Amino acid sequence: MPQTAYLIDTMAYVFRSFFGMRSMSAPDGTPINAVFGLGMTLQKFLSDHQPRMVACCFDAGAKTFRNEIYPAYKANRGDPPEDLVPQFDLCRELVVRMGFATVMTPGFEADDLIASLTARLRGRGHEVVIVSGDKDLVQLLEPGVRIYNLARDEWWDTEGVPERMGVKASQVTDYLALTGDAADNIPGVRGVGPKAAAALLSEFEDLAAIYADLDRVETLPVRGAKSLRQKLENDFESAMLSRKLVGLDCTAPCDLEIDDLGYSGADSAELEAFTDKWGLKRVADRTPRR
Repeated sequence: MPQTAYLIDTMAYVFRSFFGMRSMSAPDGTPINAVFGLGMTLQKFLSDHQPRMVACCFDAGAKTFRNEIYPAYKANRGDPPEDLVPQFDLCRELVVRMGFATVMTPGFEADDLIASLTARLRGRGHEVVIVSGDKDLVQLLEPGVRIYNLARDEWWDTEGVPERMGVKASQVTDYLALTGDAADNIPGVRGVGPKAAAALLSEFEDLAAIYADLDRVETLPVRGAKSLRQKLENDFESAMLSRKLVGLDCTAPCDLEIDDLGYSGADSAELEAFTDKWGLKRVADRTPRR
């Protein structure tokens, strides 16, 4: 019988833990606040949800196929903090020691792996819960797919997207292509903000339909409709580029098989050896064991 599978946007919780936790060090002096925070977050997740299928998805590095399309993609973020860098590998190892299936593919982001696994899981009849607070993942919502924002204890489904974002879940990719995203350095269409993008997508099904009928844009009951048409014309190439950047790759290569997602707990000896070495005993204390 198909089960609910949880796909965790793990990198988001690594960064959240690093910036939200006080400084901590392992016995050898290695910073471990992100590792500790991630472990405690996942420990609580396991206790609250008791998943039978789950995978932790990681970014493989700063450069992805999107940088080949647009070198400025996320270039505004700079390098990660020096104290965080040695914790990336430790975070991945901790997750493995806690018994989670993990996946990381060079050239792709965790979001793409979540999209790829979601498509495969839905094809096998499984319901999917994406554990993340990232708005980019809203484009994956459909019947049978929900998002759980662990930090806010908040659920998203397809029915709630229009009220929150002003567009349907199926239109989120086009919405972000129009508005751009300063956090990821995605340009969008200059001068088109959330209200204008939502107004356009309430009249047109998608970005292609907007550009196929720019004459109608001028007739919309939107403030500055004529100038809006001009903005769209001027930034056509930017809109198309932005759509490529924000769209998730549902065919991203992923070396996990669906059967690999089964969760039965941690191997006690492996987890305790790891947590003893790095001063993470509290993480081990309440992690389920096989």
